[in-house]
Amino acid sequence: MAQDWLKERRPPSVDELVATGKYAQAAAVLRAEMQGRPPTLSERLRLADLLVLADRGRDAVPILLAVADDMARYGMGERALEALRRADAIEPGHAAVRKRFESIARTARAKMAAAEAISRGLDAKTDPAVDPPAQPRPGGLTDAAPEGALEVDRELFAFAQELGRRPGEGRERLAAALFSDIQRYLFRRTQEGLHRRRHPAGGIVLNEGDPGESIFLLAKGSVRVLVIGGHGRPLEIRRLDAPDFFGEVAALSGQPRSATVVAVSECELLEIDRWALERLVEARPAAKPILEGASEGRTHSPEEAAVRSLPEMVSPDQADAVLAAHFGGTSWSPRVRLHLAKQMLDAGLEKDALTVIASVAEELAQSGHADAAITILKRVDQARRHGERPAKPRAVTEAAFRTWVGSMAKEAEGLSGRPASPAEEKKADQKRDG
Repeated sequence: MAQDWLKERRPPSVDELVATGKYAQAAAVLRAEMQGRPPTLSERLRLADLLVLADRGRDAVPILLAVADDMARYGMGERALEALRRADAIEPGHAAVRKRFESIARTARAKMAAAEAISRGLDAKTDPAVDPPAQPRPGGLTDAAPEGALEVDRELFAFAQELGRRPGEGRERLAAALFSDIQRYLFRRTQEGLHRRRHPAGGIVLNEGDPGESIFLLAKGSVRVLVIGGHGRPLEIRRLDAPDFFGEVAALSGQPRSATVVAVSECELLEIDRWALERLVEARPAAKPILEGASEGRTHSPEEAAVRSLPEMVSPDQADAVLAAHFGGTSWSPRVRLHLAKQMLDAGLEKDALTVIASVAEELAQSGHADAAITILKRVDQARRHGERPAKPRAVTEAAFRTWVGSMAKEAEGLSGRPASPAEEKKADQKRDG
């Protein structure tokens, strides 16, 4: 069987090597996977863990120090400290580790002092729509924060006000919930955590696996949301247009980013740091159910689940190998490949059929038909789940799946740009019959 041959030839994955205690080999495989692209923080932390397990802790310390530096730069002080503690456990008293501990402590003290100064200047009981007046102190000083610390960024304030005036329903109500008629004193308390961003078409807004300490409100443009499938390649699962938002799953959970977001057109966004978001939501409780509902929906996204459930064996090369083994040749249109997948199902070759179907979905996604691709993958995921459940007779679920594959073959004809000719289908049938 082609599938058995593929399993024998596939090199072991990192997880498989870890399961058998081959930590040094797992670290080498992970390093190879990280070559040629910027690794995520999660991947770097995992590499450090593998090196420790392989008794190469000294090699892990520089990695942990670099990760701590990046996390501190992103404003993730607690996670930076966690990385430093791991490095300190490997080499207690390491000079570079101590230096970074001291740096993070100084930064934390400075932030606390600034926050206290802002609170003294802003918590006066005045009309919330205007600036609280400064209270006189001996020597002509006031209780306000140091000079310039409380100045309102007028351009950013106007930008936030404009976002707050935009109407919307459902998720698109978040901007209005946060910034409609926002008081100056509340804006001043949060403006250090608000950042106006611009990204050109094709620019990466955030990467899957990166730290997620903020959300993004789309003021202009649209973005693509991509996730890494079980087969290791990104697939688009949705598009978002202004005034929608994204990033809430990681920001609310504290977990790394669960998707990569790329600008489709020139985009303008407002990034809101988590601490500022918490302060805004506390003052604007109408925003809380919008955020929580969005996070819950995306955490259990069927589109994301379908993409992540793709087995490792699914790739164009693997699909071509399956087609060549069963039918000869690989240059089939999407419609014909789905037709051949249906024949594999009829012959009881479910795994091979799923490989071919998933490869068709990926081709459709890459050619701009992401919605059709996700529809296919969701049905593949449903079929695989049904195969694992004894709730219905297997013959019933397989028959329904074969019927669906036949209908998808007809839909793929219009999406592929080249309808399959009767001669192609006849040739495919002849290949199957030997």
